[in-house]
Amino acid sequence: MSAKRKLRIGIDLTGLWREATGIFVAASKLTRELLRIDTDNSYTLFFSGDVHADFRDLPPNAHASLVPIREEFFAKQLFMGALCNVLRLDLIHFPAFPPPLLCWRPFIWTLHDATPWLYPKTMDLKGRYYFRWIGSRAAKRSRLLVTDSEDAKQKITNALALPAHKVRVVRLGVDSTFKRIVDMEVLASVRARYRVPEKFILVVGTREPRKNLPALVQAYHKMRKANETKLGLVIVGRTGWNSQTLEDDSRSENEQIVLTGFVPHSDLVALYSLAEVFVLPSLYEGFGFPPLEAMACGCPVIVSDRGSLPEVVGNAAILIDPESQDSIMAAIRTVEGNEQLREDLATRGMERAKGFSWKEAAARTLALYYEVAAH
Repeated sequence: MSAKRKLRIGIDLTGLWREATGIFVAASKLTRELLRIDTDNSYTLFFSGDVHADFRDLPPNAHASLVPIREEFFAKQLFMGALCNVLRLDLIHFPAFPPPLLCWRPFIWTLHDATPWLYPKTMDLKGRYYFRWIGSRAAKRSRLLVTDSEDAKQKITNALALPAHKVRVVRLGVDSTFKRIVDMEVLASVRARYRVPEKFILVVGTREPRKNLPALVQAYHKMRKANETKLGLVIVGRTGWNSQTLEDDSRSENEQIVLTGFVPHSDLVALYSLAEVFVLPSLYEGFGFPPLEAMACGCPVIVSDRGSLPEVVGNAAILIDPESQDSIMAAIRTVEGNEQLREDLATRGMERAKGFSWKEAAARTLALYYEVAAH
Protein backbone atom coordinates (compact mmCIF):
# COMPACT_ATOMS: atom_id res chain seq x y z
CA MET A 1 0.00 0.00 0.00
CA SER A 2 1.40 3.42 -0.98
CA ALA A 3 2.01 5.92 1.81
CA LYS A 4 -0.43 8.79 2.18
CA ARG A 5 0.92 12.07 0.85
CA LYS A 6 1.58 14.83 3.33
CA LEU A 7 -1.13 17.45 3.41
CA ARG A 8 -1.08 21.19 4.01
CA ILE A 9 -4.19 21.80 6.12
CA GLY A 10 -5.73 25.08 7.21
CA ILE A 11 -8.10 25.38 10.19
CA ASP A 12 -10.19 28.48 10.87
CA LEU A 13 -9.97 29.46 14.54
CA THR A 14 -10.85 33.11 14.04
CA GLY A 15 -13.82 32.82 16.41
CA LEU A 16 -11.80 31.82 19.48
CA TRP A 17 -11.52 35.38 20.79
CA ARG A 18 -15.10 34.94 22.02
CA GLU A 19 -16.01 33.33 25.36
CA ALA A 20 -15.22 29.61 25.29
CA THR A 21 -18.67 28.14 24.71
CA GLY A 22 -20.31 25.66 22.35
CA ILE A 23 -18.94 25.55 18.83
CA PHE A 24 -15.77 27.42 19.77
CA VAL A 25 -14.94 24.90 22.50
CA ALA A 26 -15.45 22.17 19.90
CA ALA A 27 -13.16 23.91 17.39
CA SER A 28 -10.41 24.35 19.98
CA LYS A 29 -10.60 20.84 21.44
CA LEU A 30 -10.69 19.17 18.03
CA THR A 31 -7.74 21.18 16.71
CA ARG A 32 -5.60 20.52 19.77
CA GLU A 33 -6.27 16.80 19.48
CA LEU A 34 -5.49 16.83 15.74
CA LEU A 35 -2.12 18.43 16.49
CA ARG A 36 -1.49 15.80 19.15
CA ILE A 37 -2.22 12.75 17.00
CA ASP A 38 -0.97 14.00 13.61
CA THR A 39 2.72 14.79 13.24
CA ASP A 40 2.88 14.00 9.52
CA ASN A 41 0.86 16.81 7.98
CA SER A 42 1.41 20.56 8.28
CA TYR A 43 -1.21 22.89 9.78
CA THR A 44 -1.92 26.58 9.32
CA LEU A 45 -4.16 27.90 12.09
CA PHE A 46 -6.03 31.15 11.43
CA PHE A 47 -6.73 33.51 14.36
CA SER A 48 -8.35 36.95 14.63
CA GLY A 49 -6.22 39.70 16.14
CA ASP A 50 -3.86 37.49 18.16
CA VAL A 51 -3.00 33.83 18.64
CA HIS A 52 -5.34 32.26 21.19
CA ALA A 53 -3.70 31.38 24.53
CA ASP A 54 -4.34 27.66 24.01
CA PHE A 55 -2.18 27.69 20.87
CA ARG A 56 0.82 29.80 21.86
CA ASP A 57 3.07 26.75 22.03
CA LEU A 58 2.58 25.02 18.67
CA PRO A 59 4.32 21.81 17.50
CA PRO A 60 6.86 22.00 14.64
CA ASN A 61 4.28 21.03 12.01
CA ALA A 62 1.92 23.92 12.84
CA HIS A 63 2.05 27.71 12.59
CA ALA A 64 -0.35 30.60 13.08
CA SER A 65 -1.68 33.05 10.53
CA LEU A 66 -3.33 36.24 11.83
CA VAL A 67 -6.38 37.99 10.42
CA PRO A 68 -6.09 41.64 11.57
CA ILE A 69 -9.76 42.23 12.48
CA ARG A 70 -12.41 40.37 14.48
CA GLU A 71 -15.66 41.44 12.82
CA GLU A 72 -17.02 38.22 11.35
CA PHE A 73 -18.08 39.38 7.91
CA PHE A 74 -14.91 41.28 7.01
CA ALA A 75 -12.52 38.93 8.83
CA LYS A 76 -13.97 35.77 7.35
CA GLN A 77 -15.55 36.68 4.04
CA LEU A 78 -12.85 39.11 2.85
CA PHE A 79 -9.52 38.56 4.60
CA MET A 80 -9.89 34.79 5.06
CA GLY A 81 -11.10 34.42 1.49
CA ALA A 82 -8.00 36.18 0.22
CA LEU A 83 -5.66 34.22 2.51
CA CYS A 84 -7.18 30.91 1.47
CA ASN A 85 -6.45 31.66 -2.16
CA VAL A 86 -2.90 32.93 -1.60
CA LEU A 87 -1.66 30.17 0.70
CA ARG A 88 -0.86 26.86 -0.93
CA LEU A 89 -3.14 24.69 1.18
CA ASP A 90 -4.59 21.34 0.15
CA LEU A 91 -7.76 22.00 2.11
CA ILE A 92 -9.22 24.29 4.76
CA HIS A 93 -11.52 23.24 7.60
CA PHE A 94 -14.05 25.74 8.93
CA PRO A 95 -15.23 24.17 12.23
CA ALA A 96 -17.65 26.93 13.31
CA PHE A 97 -19.06 29.78 11.22
CA PRO A 98 -19.71 29.68 7.44
CA PRO A 99 -16.68 29.57 5.10
CA PRO A 100 -15.87 32.58 2.91
CA LEU A 101 -17.59 32.45 -0.46
CA LEU A 102 -14.44 33.90 -2.04
CA CYS A 103 -12.35 30.87 -1.04
CA TRP A 104 -11.51 28.75 -4.09
CA ARG A 105 -9.39 26.17 -2.29
CA PRO A 106 -11.07 22.85 -1.32
CA PHE A 107 -12.77 23.24 2.05
CA ILE A 108 -15.02 21.44 4.49
CA TRP A 109 -17.40 23.02 6.96
CA THR A 110 -18.61 21.73 10.31
CA LEU A 111 -22.27 22.75 10.51
CA HIS A 112 -23.36 21.76 13.99
CA ASP A 113 -27.11 21.96 13.49
CA ALA A 114 -29.94 23.18 11.27
CA THR A 115 -31.22 25.90 13.59
CA PRO A 116 -31.07 28.76 11.02
CA TRP A 117 -33.39 26.84 8.71
CA LEU A 118 -35.65 25.03 11.18
CA TYR A 119 -35.89 27.53 14.03
CA PRO A 120 -34.86 30.90 12.53
CA LYS A 121 -36.89 32.90 15.06
CA THR A 122 -34.65 31.62 17.87
CA MET A 123 -31.71 33.53 16.33
CA ASP A 124 -31.06 37.25 16.03
CA LEU A 125 -31.65 38.72 12.59
CA LYS A 126 -27.97 39.12 11.70
CA GLY A 127 -27.05 35.54 12.59
CA ARG A 128 -30.15 34.18 10.90
CA TYR A 129 -29.40 35.74 7.54
CA TYR A 130 -25.65 35.18 7.76
CA PHE A 131 -26.20 31.43 8.02
CA ARG A 132 -29.21 31.21 5.72
CA TRP A 133 -27.70 33.28 2.90
CA ILE A 134 -23.94 32.77 3.10
CA GLY A 135 -24.15 29.42 4.89
CA SER A 136 -26.50 27.89 2.34
CA ARG A 137 -24.20 28.86 -0.51
CA ALA A 138 -21.07 27.74 1.35
CA ALA A 139 -22.71 24.36 2.06
CA LYS A 140 -23.25 23.78 -1.64
CA ARG A 141 -19.59 24.56 -2.43
CA SER A 142 -18.11 22.64 0.49
CA ARG A 143 -16.46 19.35 -0.47
CA LEU A 144 -18.01 17.79 2.64
CA LEU A 145 -20.14 18.97 5.51
CA VAL A 146 -19.41 17.58 8.97
CA THR A 147 -21.97 17.50 11.74
CA ASP A 148 -22.23 16.10 15.26
CA SER A 149 -25.09 13.60 15.21
CA GLU A 150 -27.27 11.48 12.94
CA ASP A 151 -30.26 13.64 13.84
CA ALA A 152 -28.40 16.80 12.77
CA LYS A 153 -27.33 15.10 9.53
CA GLN A 154 -30.90 14.21 8.63
CA LYS A 155 -32.17 17.72 9.36
CA ILE A 156 -29.31 19.42 7.49
CA THR A 157 -29.66 17.25 4.38
CA ASN A 158 -33.40 17.91 4.31
CA ALA A 159 -33.17 21.64 5.01
CA LEU A 160 -30.43 22.28 2.43
CA ALA A 161 -31.48 19.62 -0.11
CA LEU A 162 -28.05 17.96 0.03
CA PRO A 163 -27.21 14.35 -0.86
CA ALA A 164 -26.74 12.24 2.27
CA HIS A 165 -23.22 11.16 1.26
CA LYS A 166 -22.03 14.78 1.41
CA VAL A 167 -22.82 15.15 5.14
CA ARG A 168 -20.68 13.13 7.54
CA VAL A 169 -21.16 12.55 11.25
CA VAL A 170 -18.25 13.02 13.64
CA ARG A 171 -19.37 12.83 17.26
CA LEU A 172 -17.71 15.35 19.52
CA GLY A 173 -15.87 14.46 22.70
CA VAL A 174 -16.15 15.33 26.36
CA ASP A 175 -13.01 16.65 28.05
CA SER A 176 -11.39 14.32 30.57
CA THR A 177 -11.33 17.13 33.15
CA PHE A 178 -15.10 16.74 33.52
CA LYS A 179 -15.25 14.31 36.43
CA ARG A 180 -16.89 14.33 39.83
CA ILE A 181 -15.14 16.53 42.39
CA VAL A 182 -15.16 15.19 45.93
CA ASP A 183 -12.84 17.74 47.54
CA MET A 184 -15.15 19.46 50.04
CA GLU A 185 -12.99 22.59 50.27
CA VAL A 186 -13.14 23.11 46.48
CA LEU A 187 -16.90 22.54 46.45
CA ALA A 188 -17.48 24.88 49.40
CA SER A 189 -15.39 27.60 47.75
CA VAL A 190 -17.39 27.44 44.50
CA ARG A 191 -20.69 27.31 46.40
CA ALA A 192 -19.74 30.48 48.27
CA ARG A 193 -18.40 32.25 45.17
CA TYR A 194 -21.71 31.96 43.29
CA ARG A 195 -23.97 31.92 46.38
CA VAL A 196 -25.79 28.82 45.17
CA PRO A 197 -28.35 27.01 47.37
CA GLU A 198 -27.48 23.90 49.35
CA LYS A 199 -29.40 21.71 46.87
CA PHE A 200 -30.28 22.87 43.38
CA ILE A 201 -31.30 22.14 39.81
CA LEU A 202 -28.55 23.14 37.36
CA VAL A 203 -28.97 24.49 33.84
CA VAL A 204 -26.01 25.32 31.57
CA GLY A 205 -26.32 27.16 28.28
CA THR A 206 -26.44 30.55 26.62
CA ARG A 207 -29.61 32.37 27.64
CA GLU A 208 -31.36 32.45 24.25
CA PRO A 209 -34.79 31.36 22.92
CA ARG A 210 -33.69 27.97 21.57
CA LYS A 211 -32.72 26.82 25.07
CA ASN A 212 -36.36 27.24 26.18
CA LEU A 213 -35.31 28.34 29.66
CA PRO A 214 -38.43 30.44 30.41
CA ALA A 215 -40.50 27.24 30.27
CA LEU A 216 -38.27 25.68 32.91
CA VAL A 217 -38.39 28.79 35.11
CA GLN A 218 -42.19 28.92 34.86
CA ALA A 219 -42.44 25.21 35.73
CA TYR A 220 -40.12 25.83 38.67
CA HIS A 221 -42.30 28.74 39.88
CA LYS A 222 -45.33 26.42 39.87
CA MET A 223 -43.47 23.74 41.83
CA ARG A 224 -42.28 26.20 44.46
CA LYS A 225 -45.74 27.73 44.78
CA ALA A 226 -47.26 24.28 45.28
CA ASN A 227 -44.44 23.31 47.67
CA GLU A 228 -43.47 20.44 45.33
CA THR A 229 -39.72 21.08 45.42
CA LYS A 230 -37.16 22.29 47.91
CA LEU A 231 -34.44 22.65 45.28
CA GLY A 232 -33.01 25.96 44.15
CA LEU A 233 -32.44 26.75 40.47
CA VAL A 234 -29.02 27.76 39.16
CA ILE A 235 -28.73 28.95 35.54
CA VAL A 236 -25.17 29.12 34.18
CA GLY A 237 -24.35 30.82 30.88
CA ARG A 238 -23.80 34.13 29.21
CA THR A 239 -26.63 36.44 28.23
CA GLY A 240 -27.68 35.80 24.65
CA TRP A 241 -30.18 37.27 22.28
CA ASN A 242 -33.72 38.01 23.51
CA SER A 243 -33.14 36.83 27.10
CA GLN A 244 -34.97 39.64 28.92
CA THR A 245 -38.08 37.51 29.56
CA LEU A 246 -35.99 34.89 31.36
CA GLU A 247 -34.24 37.50 33.48
CA ASP A 248 -37.55 39.10 34.43
CA ASP A 249 -39.10 35.72 35.31
CA SER A 250 -36.07 34.80 37.44
CA ARG A 251 -36.45 37.73 39.83
CA SER A 252 -38.13 36.45 42.97
CA GLU A 253 -37.48 37.22 46.60
CA ASN A 254 -39.12 33.99 47.77
CA GLU A 255 -37.33 31.54 45.47
CA GLN A 256 -33.72 30.47 45.18
CA ILE A 257 -32.95 31.33 41.56
CA VAL A 258 -29.36 32.23 40.71
CA LEU A 259 -28.13 33.53 37.34
CA THR A 260 -24.35 33.15 37.42
CA GLY A 261 -23.45 34.40 33.95
CA PHE A 262 -20.43 32.83 32.25
CA VAL A 263 -18.52 30.44 34.53
CA PRO A 264 -14.91 29.32 33.96
CA HIS A 265 -14.21 25.66 33.31
CA SER A 266 -12.93 24.67 36.75
CA ASP A 267 -15.92 26.23 38.51
CA LEU A 268 -18.33 24.62 36.06
CA VAL A 269 -17.01 21.15 36.94
CA ALA A 270 -17.64 21.92 40.60
CA LEU A 271 -21.20 23.12 39.91
CA TYR A 272 -21.97 19.90 38.03
CA SER A 273 -20.61 17.99 41.03
CA LEU A 274 -22.73 19.99 43.48
CA ALA A 275 -26.04 19.82 41.60
CA GLU A 276 -28.82 17.41 42.50
CA VAL A 277 -29.98 17.23 38.88
CA PHE A 278 -29.13 18.83 35.53
CA VAL A 279 -31.97 19.92 33.22
CA LEU A 280 -31.82 21.05 29.58
CA PRO A 281 -35.26 21.74 28.05
CA SER A 282 -34.01 22.89 24.61
CA LEU A 283 -36.35 23.06 21.65
CA TYR A 284 -33.46 21.89 19.45
CA GLU A 285 -29.81 20.89 19.79
CA GLY A 286 -27.44 19.58 17.13
CA PHE A 287 -25.35 17.92 19.85
CA GLY A 288 -25.36 19.38 23.36
CA PHE A 289 -22.17 19.52 25.43
CA PRO A 290 -23.72 20.27 28.85
CA PRO A 291 -25.65 16.98 29.27
CA LEU A 292 -22.48 15.01 28.50
CA GLU A 293 -20.43 17.15 30.86
CA ALA A 294 -23.00 16.70 33.60
CA MET A 295 -23.07 12.92 33.10
CA ALA A 296 -19.27 12.76 33.16
CA CYS A 297 -19.40 14.51 36.55
CA GLY A 298 -21.94 12.05 37.95
CA CYS A 299 -24.88 14.44 37.89
CA PRO A 300 -28.33 12.95 37.04
CA VAL A 301 -29.62 14.38 33.75
CA ILE A 302 -33.04 15.40 32.40
CA VAL A 303 -33.15 16.56 28.77
CA SER A 304 -35.57 17.44 26.02
CA ASP A 305 -36.73 14.69 23.68
CA ARG A 306 -35.94 16.93 20.69
CA GLY A 307 -33.04 17.10 18.23
CA SER A 308 -29.91 15.11 18.94
CA LEU A 309 -30.34 14.98 22.71
CA PRO A 310 -31.94 11.49 22.89
CA GLU A 311 -29.15 10.22 20.61
CA VAL A 312 -26.44 11.75 22.81
CA VAL A 313 -27.72 10.65 26.23
CA GLY A 314 -28.94 7.16 25.23
CA ASN A 315 -30.58 5.39 28.18
CA ALA A 316 -28.63 7.43 30.74
CA ALA A 317 -31.10 10.30 31.19
CA ILE A 318 -34.79 11.09 31.58
CA LEU A 319 -36.47 12.62 28.52
CA ILE A 320 -39.10 15.37 28.70
CA ASP A 321 -41.42 17.19 26.32
CA PRO A 322 -39.91 20.70 26.39
CA GLU A 323 -43.22 22.31 25.46
CA SER A 324 -45.05 20.74 28.42
CA GLN A 325 -44.52 22.25 31.85
CA ASP A 326 -46.25 19.19 33.32
CA SER A 327 -43.61 16.96 31.71
CA ILE A 328 -40.78 19.11 33.09
CA MET A 329 -42.28 19.19 36.58
CA ALA A 330 -42.97 15.44 36.65
CA ALA A 331 -39.37 14.62 35.73
CA ILE A 332 -37.94 16.93 38.40
CA ARG A 333 -40.30 15.52 41.04
CA THR A 334 -39.32 11.96 40.08
CA VAL A 335 -35.59 12.57 40.30
CA GLU A 336 -35.74 14.74 43.42
CA GLY A 337 -37.82 12.21 45.30
CA ASN A 338 -35.92 9.03 44.41
CA GLU A 339 -32.35 8.72 45.68
CA GLN A 340 -31.88 5.29 44.09
CA LEU A 341 -32.87 6.69 40.70
CA ARG A 342 -30.41 9.56 41.10
CA GLU A 343 -27.61 7.10 41.86
CA ASP A 344 -28.61 4.90 38.92
CA LEU A 345 -28.70 7.85 36.51
CA ALA A 346 -25.33 9.06 37.79
CA THR A 347 -23.75 5.64 37.22
CA ARG A 348 -25.26 5.20 33.76
CA GLY A 349 -24.33 8.77 32.82
CA MET A 350 -20.66 8.40 33.75
CA GLU A 351 -20.48 5.21 31.68
CA ARG A 352 -22.25 6.83 28.72
CA ALA A 353 -19.89 9.81 28.72
CA LYS A 354 -16.88 7.51 28.30
CA GLY A 355 -18.02 6.80 24.74
CA PHE A 356 -17.38 10.37 23.57
CA SER A 357 -13.70 10.92 22.85
CA TRP A 358 -11.83 13.83 21.29
CA LYS A 359 -9.17 11.38 20.12
CA GLU A 360 -11.79 9.47 18.13
CA ALA A 361 -13.27 12.71 16.79
CA ALA A 362 -9.84 13.87 15.62
CA ALA A 363 -9.03 10.53 13.98
CA ARG A 364 -12.31 10.54 12.05
CA THR A 365 -11.79 14.16 11.02
CA LEU A 366 -8.27 13.41 9.78
CA ALA A 367 -9.65 10.55 7.67
CA LEU A 368 -12.05 13.05 6.05
CA TYR A 369 -9.13 15.36 5.26
CA TYR A 370 -7.41 12.55 3.37
CA GLU A 371 -10.64 11.71 1.57
CA VAL A 372 -11.16 15.30 0.39
CA ALA A 373 -7.51 15.70 -0.65
CA ALA A 374 -7.64 12.49 -2.71
CA HIS A 375 -10.37 13.86 -5.01
